[in-house]
Amino acid sequence: MQVEFDALEDADLVKDAVYKGGYKNDLSSEPISKLLPVGNQSGIRFSGKAENPRLVVLYTTFSDKDWPDTIVDDMIVYYGDNKSPGKEVHELPGNRVLRAVFDRFYLSDKKDFPPIFLFSKGELGFDRVYRGLLRPGYKDLAETEDLIAVWKTKNNRRFQNYKAFFTILSDEVFERSRINKLIQ
Repeated sequence: MQVEFDALEDADLVKDAVYKGGYKNDLSSEPISKLLPVGNQSGIRFSGKAENPRLVVLYTTFSDKDWPDTIVDDMIVYYGDNKSPGKEVHELPGNRVLRAVFDRFYLSDKKDFPPIFLFSKGELGFDRVYRGLLRPGYKDLAETEDLIAVWKTKNNRRFQNYKAFFTILSDEVFERSRINKLIQ
């Protein structure tokens, strides 16, 4: 399935559908911000405050060799946004969002967390593929294993970033009516 750029504001989110980018060679052609009330750049996008997001979008190209986001069956391993030295793990808003999502999930006995949408790069230009709705954590992983601060060395400097595990839910469609309720 493919959704044209001009139809994005009224579109449902359908798992594995391609959401077409626009025709300009700039970020105004990026489709995720037309589908959901989030920005048009960065891997971790959100609506609301980083410490209490109303909804979250995780975007990946699956091409970063240093931070290899991966999908295996219904699990995604997703890395945070502190990808180079010079900042602490929570200085960037995306990592604060990850911390807030997992805090809320565990502090509510796994019942409360914002909707988390996963998108990946499509084949052409700004095209994006909706991969599904996510839940924090993954079966058989303990609370101590599903959001981990990992160390990396780059340019002779050490720094930390998050490695997060999510479950891709079986929901095939996230209806526009539900998106509109989130926006209100």
